[in-house]
Amino acid sequence: MLQRCQQEGKELLRQNQELQKRLSEEIAQLREFIAARGARDSASHNEKSSCELQVLLRVKENELQYQKQEVQCLRDELQMMQKDKKFASGKYHDIYLELNHIKQRSEREIEHLKEHLRLAMAALEEKEMLHNNIG
Repeated sequence: MLQRCQQEGKELLRQNQELQKRLSEEIAQLREFIAARGARDSASHNEKSSCELQVLLRVKENELQYQKQEVQCLRDELQMMQKDKKFASGKYHDIYLELNHIKQRSEREIEHLKEHLRLAMAALEEKEMLHNNIG
């Protein structure tokens, strides 16, 4: 699940970078358009169109700024997921070691109990043999 989230984060970063690139290209085209149109149009018509285009340009610049913030948030989230993954991996390793230790201890205890059982059975058999010999 963590890997899937990381892949999604990387894909979102890639998409945002693509959007930023396209937005930058669009802003550059708008600036070229404004400059080219300003040279052609009359002064009054040019003022109105230039003003509208400047507003549009500011909107696009704000969108670009928002996209940059979104990319930074995604980077931060990806970094947090990587830290979580590292922490989870460390915890898994610790638990694995602890369970392995418990398993080894349990196996030793089982062998110890088997030996006690074997000795108890041998003592019982010996007692039975003595009892049968006496009786």
